Amino acid sequence: MKRTIIAFIALSCLLTAQPRPGSPVTPLQDRHRQRRSRLEMMKMWQLTERLALTEEQASTFFPRYNALEKELRELGMDQRELLSEMRKMMGEDKEVTDKELERITKKVSELEQQKIDEKQKFFEDLDEFLSPDQRARYYGFELWFKDELRRGLEE
Repeated sequence: MKRTIIAFIALSCLLTAQPRPGSPVTPLQDRHRQRRSRLEMMKMWQLTERLALTEEQASTFFPRYNALEKELRELGMDQRELLSEMRKMMGEDKEVTDKELERITKKVSELEQQKIDEKQKFFEDLDEFLSPDQRARYYGFELWFKDELRRGLEE
């Protein structure tokens, strides 16, 4: 059963990690994509273990989880583009006006709120197929996983 779950996780990672057709990929982008794919697989394996997901739960949980992660990545890219726009203005020695600054900071804040709303909606929908204990484990998982990565990088 665990092999089936891990195979499902690996397949879903590979499907979501594919480059867009026709887009050139630099060696640096390829290495970054490979690292991200390995990290995502490790994260999914840890989620499966920590939440003690059954095959049925995993088949429901991971497609939703992958959709959430994709949405959060897209919102993060939008935020980075706005901040890059502001840095570009500053780099051109243009003075950033109050209006431009307000527009950018307001939009970045709105995107951050969208991230929070998406996470909250996802968490609320987990009660359809996860037990309260599993939901509690999931709730703390993201912080635990980030701490583990940070510790791993420090060592």
